[in-house]
Amino acid sequence: MTSQGRYDESRRNDLKRIAEETLQVIDVDGMYPYKGVDQELRPRLKEAIRGTKFYPPDSPVALWATTKLDPSRTPSPAHISVLNVSTLDAARLLQNAYKNNPREHGLVTGLLNFASATKPGGGFKNGAEAQEESIARSSTLYPTLVSKEGSKFYKLHKAESAQNSAAYYSHAIIYSPKVTVFRDDDGVWTYPFEVDVLSCAAVNAGELRKSLDGPITSGLEVFIEKEMTERMGRILYVFEQHGIRNLVLGTFGTGVFRNNVATVARIWAQLLITADARFKDSFDRIIFAVTGEETFAEFQNAFDAWRQSSTSVMSCGWLVEYQGGLIQE
Repeated sequence: MTSQGRYDESRRNDLKRIAEETLQVIDVDGMYPYKGVDQELRPRLKEAIRGTKFYPPDSPVALWATTKLDPSRTPSPAHISVLNVSTLDAARLLQNAYKNNPREHGLVTGLLNFASATKPGGGFKNGAEAQEESIARSSTLYPTLVSKEGSKFYKLHKAESAQNSAAYYSHAIIYSPKVTVFRDDDGVWTYPFEVDVLSCAAVNAGELRKSLDGPITSGLEVFIEKEMTERMGRILYVFEQHGIRNLVLGTFGTGVFRNNVATVARIWAQLLITADARFKDSFDRIIFAVTGEETFAEFQNAFDAWRQSSTSVMSCGWLVEYQGGLIQE
C-alpha cells in the first residue's frame, strides 16, 4: 500500500471513530465533555426531533415563485459573502457574530445540507468525507433524519430508485430545527450552539449524463438546470417560511452529483441578487461556504459576474471583525 493509501485508510478510520463517538454521545450518554463541564444534549435533541418536518414534492412550497414576501418586511438585500471555509466553520462564524452583538442574541442560522437521497447522513458511519458527513459527525442531525418524519424522505427516494428514476431524485425536503452542533470538522468537542438544517438531494447530473445513449445534449443540461432551479427555489422558500434570516449555502450538488459549478452559482444569483430575484429581500446575511480551491475560485468568479451586474449588496466588511470566530474559543 502506498503512503497516500495508508493516509486515506487512517483518515477514514479516524472519521469512523468520530462518528461512533458522536452516536454514543447522542444515543447513550446524552451529554459530552467540554472544558471540564458535561454539556447536556437530551432536551435539545427531543425538541429537534419533535420539530422535524418533511415537505413532499407536492407540498405547497411548490408555489414559492408566485408567493410574495410578507409586506410588513422592509425590503433590504442580504449581505452576501463567498468564503473558502466549511459549512460548520461558516455557521460558527455567524454564531460568534451574534454573540458579539447584543441586538442579535438568539438569532438562528439555517444550513443547507447537501443530502444523500437514500442514506441518512450519507456515509458518515463509514468514514466518508463530504459536507453532509461532516455535519452528521458533528451534530445531532442524524436522529432527526431517521425520525418518523425524516424517514419519509428516504422511503420516497428508495421507491423512486425501484422505478429507475433515482437520478433526478425529487424536490422533497427535511427541515430539522434546533440541531445542536458540538464538534468541529476534525471531531474536536466545541461549545454547543443550535442551527436549523434543511436537507435536500440535488439532481444527480452525473448519473443522468451517463445514462444517455449517445452524446450529452444541450436539452438535457437545460432540463437539469430547470430542475435545480425549482429545487433551490423551494429550499430558500422553506427557510423564509421558518423565519430564518441568516443562511449558510454552498455549491449544491457539484460534488459526486456532478452539477456544473458555474450553473449552480448562476441559479443562486438569479434567486437572490438579480433585480427581479424572488428572494432578494428575504434574508439578512448569506455565506456561501465553498471548500476546495478550484471549486471556490470557479464559484466565486461565476457569482461575482452576476453580482457586478446587479444592485445587490455584496459585503464582507462585517466578517473581518469576526474572523477569529472561525476557531472555537
